[in-house]
Amino acid sequence: MSLIKKIKDYYKSTGNILFTTPSHSQGNFIIPEAEHILGNKYFKSDFSEIEGFDNLRFPEGAIKALHNKISDIYKSKASFMLINGSTSGILAAMLAVLKNNDKVLIARNCHISVYNGLVLTGANPVWFLPEIDTKWGIYKGVTKKDIEPLLAKNKDIEALIITSPTYEGIFSNVDEISEICKKYNIKLIVDEAHGALLNFADFKNKPAILAGADISIQSLHKTAGAINPAALLHISKTSDILPQDIQEALNLTNTSSPSYPLMADIEATIDFLESSKGRYYIKDLLALIDKFKRQLPPAIEIYEENNDPTKLLLKFNDRNADSAAEILNSKYKIEEEYSTSNAMLFITGIGTDSKKLDSLSIALNNIVKSLPSQKMKKNEDLKTILPVMKYTPREAYQLPKKSVDKNNCTGCICGEYIMKYPPGIPVLLPGEIIQKQHLQHINKSKIQII
Repeated sequence: MSLIKKIKDYYKSTGNILFTTPSHSQGNFIIPEAEHILGNKYFKSDFSEIEGFDNLRFPEGAIKALHNKISDIYKSKASFMLINGSTSGILAAMLAVLKNNDKVLIARNCHISVYNGLVLTGANPVWFLPEIDTKWGIYKGVTKKDIEPLLAKNKDIEALIITSPTYEGIFSNVDEISEICKKYNIKLIVDEAHGALLNFADFKNKPAILAGADISIQSLHKTAGAINPAALLHISKTSDILPQDIQEALNLTNTSSPSYPLMADIEATIDFLESSKGRYYIKDLLALIDKFKRQLPPAIEIYEENNDPTKLLLKFNDRNADSAAEILNSKYKIEEEYSTSNAMLFITGIGTDSKKLDSLSIALNNIVKSLPSQKMKKNEDLKTILPVMKYTPREAYQLPKKSVDKNNCTGCICGEYIMKYPPGIPVLLPGEIIQKQHLQHINKSKIQII
């Protein structure tokens, strides 16, 4: 039975009086300000694991049926709802695959949750830098030449973790990479958080688990219309990873009080995406994006090399994109996802309509006319060296820390995350040796310590 139907039927067929959590008693009492924001229906669907409503930790009823339905739609061996976001899925995937002191090959442009997974698992990273596109100031997709020499050198690597598509929408060739992983008998985990629409439209790239990855993690809230932090984890039919191992790992990373409104929203989102109406919405979105691209003035270039078309990465060929973003924010009340001196990123999704894209198009055309041109340098922000790791992530997490003046810290061991956010790609992580080049990069890029 559908979880949504289960919730609806509960009010039709029972007059049960619940002495259970949550204490608002399905909307019997709602703090007025919360009701104003969320509405009464949200609270009416907010249950705990009462009789017949199943349990996310040990699903046997409606939740198990929903997981099976999701698995059928996504063509996976098993699929799981993530009510703590893609972060919990990445942590669970790492916990299921890696043990203390295992080696894992990781692209440096990973999400911070991967580092957290290293702390939890005790695994040791072998970092690598994908090729950098200095024109755009972004990492390109991971390639065979990035990973095969490292796998040949480190025969004891257990898994590879990559991000595809990246925050900027750049895809890696997962088919090619999965073949390399099979050759060296390692697991491939793909952070596919930004690829939640791949299963429901004619994109150039296949979903990761259909291209050979063992596990993929997708964020439904990023592009597919779900609420924060709705996400999914999938195991490929070709993988020998056991669903029960993932379930046990998720039981460590998920809350023991899952949100039924969030799970119902995940079901509703997937039902919509799978429907003819949902597929039309996605097709229409892609058509609107194509129209938007045609409306751009010649002074603006859009990144289109093996990218996700829902990510609009724009470059002002002879104008400062940071300056353009300030005008866009202040004068036109339009906020970009992020900007650098070279480029601006706009994330689109199910909720992006023609009105929004037309407003952006008009604003950008006006800004190009008003903003003075200037000679732009190549973006060197990402040109940093891979740090030397003195302590493993787990060791660094457990060691004491002290504050040191930034001007006197060359040669010290980093105790904090140092990264530019967004997108959150680390320059230095706890346990790594601070070198002169890192400080130069940090000062130049105005990177914050978090």
